[in-house]
Amino acid sequence: ARTPEKLVDLLKKLRRLSQALLDAKLVIVKGNAKDPKVAKKVVMSEDGQMVDQIVFGIGGTPKFTPNPLKPTLDDPHVCEEAMASIKTAISDIKHSSQVHQMPLLTALSTTGVSKSRDTPMMMTPLYHWLGAVPHADKKKLEDQVELAKSEGLIRNYVIVRPSLLVDGQTQGTKEVKVGWEGKAPGETGEGAAVGYTITREDVGYFVCDSVVATNGADYLGRKYPSHIEVEEKNSIASLAMGPRLNA
Repeated sequence: ARTPEKLVDLLKKLRRLSQALLDAKLVIVKGNAKDPKVAKKVVMSEDGQMVDQIVFGIGGTPKFTPNPLKPTLDDPHVCEEAMASIKTAISDIKHSSQVHQMPLLTALSTTGVSKSRDTPMMMTPLYHWLGAVPHADKKKLEDQVELAKSEGLIRNYVIVRPSLLVDGQTQGTKEVKVGWEGKAPGETGEGAAVGYTITREDVGYFVCDSVVATNGADYLGRKYPSHIEVEEKNSIASLAMGPRLNA
């Protein structure tokens, strides 16, 4: 976290977590994710071993330019460069210590970067206009993830492509429509799930319950577009925390 105080304040006020729980269950590493030295502190456990799982959910802030038709980000390459940093950190640990198992990597990408259509036709102009720069960065992120697998830096990956993120009340993971791209020959499934929006809450619950808690058993090596249509209402949800986490 670049500003740990902001993260702690968010968790205490929005999630209503106590300081005692945060002290016991969460390790916050201060710094920029694009710095391999900082990334190394995150992906290495307290005993000097590689962490078992990595969840990547970094993104930039929209920035409008004098040309209203070409919005950008405050950091147009944040995802690509942060993932490159994590790969460097993993490689350093791999070659400097005895690693028993490489991590599972879950990366949050976006719809609109697939070779096939995974967004509603009505959303295409919006994605083309607002999403050109962030989508290019997310595509580079996905390329980095697949390269990490081929280089033996991770044991496997799950790429999650949510539809347009909105604030709203969680509907529960059972209500999330999930599909995938790149099915194996003979594999059954519906392909990409096409939809308009999904709440940040539901994306978080899906990743936690369906990927992290199961070690990605049902989703390894796939790109998952998912969506759910929700009412745009703010909500506060509890966050159950298990083992110590690095952030």
